[in-house]
Amino acid sequence: MSNLEDLYREVILDHYRTPRNKGELPPPAVCTEGSNPLCGDEIQIFLDVRDGLVHDVRFTGHGCSISQASASMMTAAVKGKPVDAV
Repeated sequence: MSNLEDLYREVILDHYRTPRNKGELPPPAVCTEGSNPLCGDEIQIFLDVRDGLVHDVRFTGHGCSISQASASMMTAAVKGKPVDAV
């Protein structure tokens, strides 16, 4: 296995074991959800948008390590970004 593959695996496992931004945001946060009926993954995303920026973002859900790590990485990537860039 290459060093890059090892790095990807480490990042995914880190976000799965220690998810960033896990939890709910209270109203007036916007909430949307999605699921994959084939594998049973379910994710809810909560967004607090202020002045055109993603002020805060959280997620809840359950599923495989890839879906949970992806949600964690996505929340870390979009926090503080302009909504039109997300």
